[in-house]
Amino acid sequence: MLTNEREGNDPEVPGAQALLRGLDVLLAIGNAHSPMRLKDLERTAGIPKGSLHRLVSALSRRRLVRFDSRSRTYHLGVKVLELARAALDRDPLIRVAKPELARLARRLGRTIVLSVMDESNVFVLDFEAVDPVFTSLAHIWPRGPAIDSAAGRAMIAALSKSDQIPFLEAASASGIRQEKLAAELSVAKAVGYIVVPREPASGGPAVAAPIVDDSDRPIGAIGCTFDADVTPSEELHEAGRIMAEAARRASGKQGTSLVWPEVIDKPEKAISPDLQVLPTGRDFMGENPIWCEDHSRLYWVDVLAPALRWWEPATRRANSLDLPFLVGGVAIDDRGRLILTGQRGLHRVDLETGETSRLIDPEPDQPDNRFNNAAIDSRGRLWAGTMAVNQQIGRGSLYCIDPHLNVDVKLSAITGPKNVAFSPDGTRMYFTEGENAVVHVFSFNEASGALADRRVFISSQGFPGKPNGLTVDEEGHVWVTCLGGWSVRRYAPDGLLVEEIALPVPMPTNCAFGGEDLSTLFVTSTFIRLPPGYSSLAPESGRIIAIKTKTRGQQPQRFLTKTGVTDGRA
Repeated sequence: MLTNEREGNDPEVPGAQALLRGLDVLLAIGNAHSPMRLKDLERTAGIPKGSLHRLVSALSRRRLVRFDSRSRTYHLGVKVLELARAALDRDPLIRVAKPELARLARRLGRTIVLSVMDESNVFVLDFEAVDPVFTSLAHIWPRGPAIDSAAGRAMIAALSKSDQIPFLEAASASGIRQEKLAAELSVAKAVGYIVVPREPASGGPAVAAPIVDDSDRPIGAIGCTFDADVTPSEELHEAGRIMAEAARRASGKQGTSLVWPEVIDKPEKAISPDLQVLPTGRDFMGENPIWCEDHSRLYWVDVLAPALRWWEPATRRANSLDLPFLVGGVAIDDRGRLILTGQRGLHRVDLETGETSRLIDPEPDQPDNRFNNAAIDSRGRLWAGTMAVNQQIGRGSLYCIDPHLNVDVKLSAITGPKNVAFSPDGTRMYFTEGENAVVHVFSFNEASGALADRRVFISSQGFPGKPNGLTVDEEGHVWVTCLGGWSVRRYAPDGLLVEEIALPVPMPTNCAFGGEDLSTLFVTSTFIRLPPGYSSLAPESGRIIAIKTKTRGQQPQRFLTKTGVTDGRA
């Protein structure tokens, strides 16, 4: 591989010294911010004046360099531009991305660029503008550090954790908080695009989505910038979802699990007067609600903020704690302390200081996985499933973790696990696997935690949307949120549908009973997963919904703690 380092640092290539010097001259002219004179070239290329004169003369004869006699400066010649144009015309990335650039430009009404990464820098390879006259003109975007652009960060986010390390270290040296950036990249990997509220490279908000090859390595990114301080967050994220779809098509990834779930038409069924949308603010992706009697609070997580959230019915106030890693679920231990599941395993969180301490990581060899949801059985064991951050199929497992932090793998090779829930008599366990859109029921041994007789409880056939999060009430009925289905459903233990409650949001994610008498069903939801165009149709998306029911939930279980189990710093 040839390098563009100065003579003396080049590897010895017999007979190629003149060629390398000529390439140094071309690189110096091409990378210069302004036209160069001979003395500038001499200093930049480090080539003696006599040799330099002969090189530029030879390059000029091949039309690789052009000399402007009026300004006595050197420029790249027409032949370089012809070669570049021919290379672009044959470039496979441009061929697959070009239709998507045009489609996005028309849909978003903005100039869309295709960027690629060269080592730690990013440059624009192609673009498409709304105005065809603008597209036909020649434009040059400056090359810059990948970390300073949305396109660069989108491509970095698509890398493995180990390959991200040099970029994180470089960002830290530039004054960017490494921990905050790592969380931002994890969110981008999870949703398939990145939103940078103020892009260092452009000064305004920018959105980009990575294009990947067959091995999921980033080979480019589609992106665009927006008007500073006037573009609402919802518009940026909607553009991100549209770009992610375009990038997947360009990647040849149609049909993968990152494609947004289908949403059925909004039902005409009236919203119950027993339902209210709480003023909790919008979650990117609310998940895993749990009622805490000690604090008279509802806790839940915003997976993609990432943040721990809570709501106090007595004061009607919501609050949140930002977290340095993707979070998946929340549970409470027998001392009233909060346990989080997410990236890098299980963590205990101190609400007063905001500090987290890691308890255990069952998957230290899979840094691109994260936990998703959490539940506690009657014996104080914690159940939680893992999944790939970018939702790759079959990368997850379902774990049971006992009070001594012993880990037992209950299911493997699963995708998109949701929380588990148990029947009041302790003989059944219910579990939703997102990829297959099915709720399973198992025979459950309460004493040992063993599972047996796996069977389908609810399938997606005839189901509005996809079955998602669930909870079981004190009568043994199963409540299931309908992702993409604008509703939550209640099923009898024999699988018979007995009740359906219409919701003002299309994408409810999970549910749990709470309140003083455990008769209020709290439902979390998402707006980040909405298909394009639904933000205005369902403005309550991302908020908590409270439904007064005619039944009660089971008393929430606590994760037992054992003496001698110590924390490890996260």
